[in-house]
Amino acid sequence: MILYSLLKADQKTNNIIYNSPHSGECFPDGFLSQTTVDKHTLLCSGDSFVDRLYDQAPNHGSVLFTNQYARSFMDTNRAAYELDQEMFYGEIPDDLIDRSHKVDIGYGSIAKYAYTRKEIYFTKIPFEEAESRIRQFYFPIHKKLNHLLHEDHQKFGYSVLIDCHSMPSYEFLNFKTLRKQPDIILGNLYGNSCNDELTKYIAAHFKRHKLKVVMNNPFAGGYNTNHYGHPNENKHAIQIEIKKSLYLDENNRALKPQAQDMKLIITELIKSLNEDIEKILCV
Repeated sequence: MILYSLLKADQKTNNIIYNSPHSGECFPDGFLSQTTVDKHTLLCSGDSFVDRLYDQAPNHGSVLFTNQYARSFMDTNRAAYELDQEMFYGEIPDDLIDRSHKVDIGYGSIAKYAYTRKEIYFTKIPFEEAESRIRQFYFPIHKKLNHLLHEDHQKFGYSVLIDCHSMPSYEFLNFKTLRKQPDIILGNLYGNSCNDELTKYIAAHFKRHKLKVVMNNPFAGGYNTNHYGHPNENKHAIQIEIKKSLYLDENNRALKPQAQDMKLIITELIKSLNEDIEKILCV
């Protein structure tokens, strides 16, 4: 199985990597026989078609990097061993496991639950299978992503990771609240993973298109923003969450006609960042 797709500008004019870790829809042979959860439900846990919203990145001097396998099989926006030990049997080194809030709610690098909170696996998995999956599917992604961010860091004087995500609408989740769901959530780990000026620039872009933008609540960023964002070294990482109902029929997992409008907004951002990024970062 192909692990990722990589679309690169013929001539890079910036060092911005648009990364879509959750839009893949492939499962390796045999995986679906391990679960009672249907394929459609498993794919609803991902960010269907988000990579298509950003596919003009190579036409504006940038890079688009996309996982090809599904998030419900392996989530690379977690630490490698961010795992729930109760899902596995066999010898499990305690010092290897990275317990976290995401693990506690069932969404580690190997998820326990589908978005419906139904357990994905029939039975416990051999821990050696988890280790094999991490070696084959997790580490190669981060090796390549790390290379993409750093191969031209010296040439450009900076790197920017834009982690591209989508979030289910409250309506789809039947989430009852008096609060209006934002259209866009930007996550920069409360200012710790990305330059403030770059964050403000991206927020202003979406606001100009009459979209409601909030910062870091409830999505402040995942492993990727934490691992790759070091603003003091001019290495910046920011997460963009788009409300799915703006572009997707969530029940059928099909693109809406409005997806083209969202793609135009994203393409405008890609174009303007290509033109302005050096000024924003003062390099």
